[in-house]
Amino acid sequence: MRPLILRGLLSLILIQTATWAHAQSVYIIDGKVTDESLKPLAGATVFIDGSKIATATDATGQFKLTVPGAGSYHLSAKMLGYAVANKDVMLKEHSANIDFKLAVKSVVLKQINIGTDKNWAQHFEMFKKQFLGDTPNALACKIVNPEVINFSTKQSMLYADADEFLIIENPNLGYRIKYLLKTFQYDKMAAITSYDGDVIFEELPGTDAQKQSWTKNRQLAYAGSLMHFLRSVFTNTALREGFVAGQLYKKDNKQYYDSKPVDFDTLVTAIDTNFIALKFTGLHVTYSPDKVAQLLKSGTKETSLVVDSSVLRKRPIQPASNQGVKPKYVSDLMSYVKQVTIDASGRVFSGYLLSFLIRGDWTYRRVADQLPFEYQPPVKLYATP
Repeated sequence: MRPLILRGLLSLILIQTATWAHAQSVYIIDGKVTDESLKPLAGATVFIDGSKIATATDATGQFKLTVPGAGSYHLSAKMLGYAVANKDVMLKEHSANIDFKLAVKSVVLKQINIGTDKNWAQHFEMFKKQFLGDTPNALACKIVNPEVINFSTKQSMLYADADEFLIIENPNLGYRIKYLLKTFQYDKMAAITSYDGDVIFEELPGTDAQKQSWTKNRQLAYAGSLMHFLRSVFTNTALREGFVAGQLYKKDNKQYYDSKPVDFDTLVTAIDTNFIALKFTGLHVTYSPDKVAQLLKSGTKETSLVVDSSVLRKRPIQPASNQGVKPKYVSDLMSYVKQVTIDASGRVFSGYLLSFLIRGDWTYRRVADQLPFEYQPPVKLYATP
């Protein structure tokens, strides 16, 4: 069977059944956590990055995690006094056994006086904006334990890490976020930020009114996000869900994009019903569901759809930092690798950091606008009327 035919059949199946249909089956990841001498470690935290799934090892070092279904999972094991261990699992069967061996890490107690350390306070304010993001949700967030952050500088660079989980309360989305910050760096001169870490989401307690507000705010955070886009690529419904993606290309040492919507059948290969392989070099992605719905309703064919000729046309791309204003719902996505493997929930097997370079709107949606991978919007966000 030709790849495009297989892709079409799988897309039809995936659209007719819920993307999260995998949740109907029980999938288990279990294993053991030990030290380097193979002594069991009790009370170690084992969790799946970007999710609400976490547990602690028992007296024999054993753990068991129940996951929603087949997919790409990044597992982390952490215990005080030991270096964090990570493993990536592409779960296709109903169970997998993963063992962790943690290496001893020296713990250095640091004396921090936030009230009198002017430089630390300045670094923390800079860190918050670059780490949490530049959105209303970011402004509402509170880092509960800032004292665990270690800062260092070199010329125009600000570096940060933390030995313990950063605890972040997000009252707009209703989550308590536990973020294990591995690396953070911000180049003030170039206005470039990069960071990496593992995160657990916990639901905040709230009233019925608060929960209704969180439901609305979570859907707003999801709409047009990178998670939303990758999920729509998986189900082959990107255009129907309001995304117009044009190919990025270079000419005369300048970067351009094509206004013609890309045909994802030419970029995507179905691996099986749980994974797709996406091959591309660069995409210019605009999220405009209202305009897409209007054009489709008027009879415009999907293959000739252009959201706005004054915005989407072949023209040079300027770096986001030089545009003067924040791009809204317009992002560039460039791939570091030949292909990325994506599952139904929008997870990338090798992770976002190692797979993509991102510019534009998605770069402003940082930790404060993240959602756990279990999240599903209450309604399907199709752009069609």
